Amino acid sequence: MPSPGLAYDLHVHTRYSPDSTAELEAYASAGQQHGCHVGFLDHFELAFTDRPGYLREDRLPALLEEFDQVHSVHPNTSLSLEVDYYTELAAAVAEFCDQYHNDFDYLIGAIHTIDELAVTVPAEFSALVKRFGLLGTIKRYFDQVEAAIRANLFEGIAHLDGVMRYATVYPNIRQAEAFWQVRTRELGHLCRQQGLLVEVNLGGLRQPWGRTHPTSEILDELVAAGVHFYPASDSHNVVTFVEAVPLCRKMTDYLSGKGALRLPGKLGSG
Repeated sequence: MPSPGLAYDLHVHTRYSPDSTAELEAYASAGQQHGCHVGFLDHFELAFTDRPGYLREDRLPALLEEFDQVHSVHPNTSLSLEVDYYTELAAAVAEFCDQYHNDFDYLIGAIHTIDELAVTVPAEFSALVKRFGLLGTIKRYFDQVEAAIRANLFEGIAHLDGVMRYATVYPNIRQAEAFWQVRTRELGHLCRQQGLLVEVNLGGLRQPWGRTHPTSEILDELVAAGVHFYPASDSHNVVTFVEAVPLCRKMTDYLSGKGALRLPGKLGSG
């Protein structure tokens, strides 16, 4: 259950992710100093575990052991993985989640790639747009998100509409935004029906999107419809995390006041 007066940030990346060098202890100490629960959420991308720097299963024992040491000193911490879902590897992802679910406080599903190109990397997103068009790329992303929700493997879904992060620079954004609004609302309601939490990802405020994922307008609508959320900065370094704590606190208070804050997995039942 949420602790009164404590801010929550359930999405920070450490050196166990390929795009971060931050230490767990540094995050945990900063979280204690600023009154914020730190949720470690490193990437696990099954399709890329053969690439240098990506988290492999043989590194999980080290992550679990290090977290146990950090958690013993800083109890306002939790450990999860941001597990990428792929329809073409659905059975393998399900097997992984089944094997490791009890080792973590919760597992969060995410979509980052289409045809092995990342929608969260500008150059790769541009390549996808050249291949499928802007609207076609966004449609493919949301289809994958829906598949991840329906797979019933996760406690929550990260950055529900993260595909929009770099979409605003394209001239035909208006048509894409109309589709995005409809699809984001649909998938938010689907999460409620499936019993999944939706992440309020504050990282979009630091990107060209300039808004949260989902946006405040859609967030308000989904909250009113009974969807449950958790706050997340999507930080990849401790400086960004500390800068985001006031936003996480504001979002924690907003969701709590609306009865829409729910913590995933063991964190929520403890």
